[in-house]
Amino acid sequence: MAKVLLKQYYSLLSIFLFAILFSEARLIISSHPFSTKLSAKAMAPKNEKLTHNHFYYHNLLAGPNVTALPLNPKGPLDFSDPADLFGRLTMVDNPLTLDPELNSTTVGSAQGLYGVASRSEVAFVQLFNFVFTADGGEYRGSTVTDSLCWDTTPYLPTGQGRCRSSAGTGVFGFARGKVHLKTYSFNTTTGNAIVECDIYAFHY
Repeated sequence: MAKVLLKQYYSLLSIFLFAILFSEARLIISSHPFSTKLSAKAMAPKNEKLTHNHFYYHNLLAGPNVTALPLNPKGPLDFSDPADLFGRLTMVDNPLTLDPELNSTTVGSAQGLYGVASRSEVAFVQLFNFVFTADGGEYRGSTVTDSLCWDTTPYLPTGQGRCRSSAGTGVFGFARGKVHLKTYSFNTTTGNAIVECDIYAFHY
């Protein structure tokens, strides 16, 4: 009789301990979820807007106020030779202005980097954050990110480029859209360029 009671005691104890361990495991899992599914309708406002921003940015490789700094300089630039440009990377903090003139109203800066990704043609890849800083503007403090700019030559005469806008902050939270770049002017001696930029961004 004692053996039966002892056996039942150990069985109940095992069940009790298993229940405690199982509940602890569930608590740990539920307290530290890796991901949680949310309702897209609940997270996003109802009305999606399309905004068009137009400005110019100044890519200055030479002069008293350089805004574009080569990370791996390889000697003088030969803009006629894609093989010479291949692999060059440049970090930028380019001013954004309303008009092509550098002394016109500043609305922000283009911060990021670009590089030449082809040996046979001048094709740029870039990643920029367009940071808007205009005083009193509704976009002040907001950013739009453009990335994966392909088959583009915005820093050469008559050059054009198209990128996708893949992210944003502030007003441009959940932003998506496209960025169109077009050379306004280019100095073949210094490499300084003024690029016209149009951003079309869907956002909430």
